[in-house]
Amino acid sequence: MLIIGHRGAEALAPENTWAALAAGYQAGADLLEVDVQLSRDGQAVVFHDFSLQPKLGDQRWVRDLTWNDLQGLDVGSWFGPEFAGQRVPCLAEVLDWARERVPLWVDLKHGFVAPGDNRLEMTVLALIEAAGMVDRVVISSWDQVALARIKARQPEIPVAVNLRQRVPDPVGQVARTGADSIVVYWPQVDRQTVAQLQAAGLSVVLTNLFAAEYGEARRLSVDALTAKDPAAARAALTGRE
Repeated sequence: MLIIGHRGAEALAPENTWAALAAGYQAGADLLEVDVQLSRDGQAVVFHDFSLQPKLGDQRWVRDLTWNDLQGLDVGSWFGPEFAGQRVPCLAEVLDWARERVPLWVDLKHGFVAPGDNRLEMTVLALIEAAGMVDRVVISSWDQVALARIKARQPEIPVAVNLRQRVPDPVGQVARTGADSIVVYWPQVDRQTVAQLQAAGLSVVLTNLFAAEYGEARRLSVDALTAKDPAAARAALTGRE
């Protein structure tokens, strides 16, 4: 079972920062997940929230800031004083860092975009291709249209659909994307659903677990789980401390 370091390793360091990526890598994650959205000037930046308010107490939105604006932010102090000075990474830098280290799971954060606006997925895909990382990256999103666009342009790249709610036909729900994987939320999934998805050729990723729940991934026989602390997840799955 693969362990995906969620936002790097958000239990160990401020999410989506260089510190979190290093912590997730050192903790033995099989892949590192990062969230990506566009700055005002079209830079693919690694940041989860659309607004700076939740973590930084700043009411501005990422989409309204330039890359230079974002570079002036301290995105580590909110987590702890030892992380003061952490900066927002850009995806190009992260791809370059990860190339010889660890595969990446890139989660697209579209936010409020007009129908037909494909800038985020096409920017991300171009960066992945330029970095020679097509076979070392998975792209996920809530936006199934965006995933279908990616698959149409680059069939070799694995894509994953984020699907939070239970639906009557989860296989049919994601079929049009050409998805390789599906991300399901604990505890809104059961073994029967997981088996149905796997029988259809989909890898199943379990997310939204707390540390005490990592063992549920083994009970459900999923293919991967996202972990805020990859080492703790590994210990829970192997029964080792």
